[in-house]
Amino acid sequence: MRKLFYTLTACSLLMTGTALAQQQSYQHFEPKPAENLEQALANIHEYNAKLKSLAEGEMTPEDLAKVHEITYTLEVALARLSKELDVAANSLEQVHLGSEAMNEARVKGFAKDYLRTLETITTSQHDE
Repeated sequence: MRKLFYTLTACSLLMTGTALAQQQSYQHFEPKPAENLEQALANIHEYNAKLKSLAEGEMTPEDLAKVHEITYTLEVALARLSKELDVAANSLEQVHLGSEAMNEARVKGFAKDYLRTLETITTSQHDE
């Protein structure tokens, strides 16, 4: 029983060490910030173009390293976009509930918030 315990412990340490070594072989990069929706959309537009260019051809190790760097900024931008869409979805739900309750002030207030976010997103897509 002890032998099995020691064997399992050794395997666990070996696997953990290997995983840590693999993690440490990647360099981490500082992403561009996405402090608001406009900045997030600009970063998505810019960095998607870079990713597309790199992913269309044969990729060298340097290209793969560049893709790795690009993903940091894209992940931050997508997180901001997701947060903004969650807020917009909540605003739209309030518009829906306000319309059911015949509450004009609630509808107008939340519709303004919802529309501002969606117009920013849809305008950005049409500017390309």
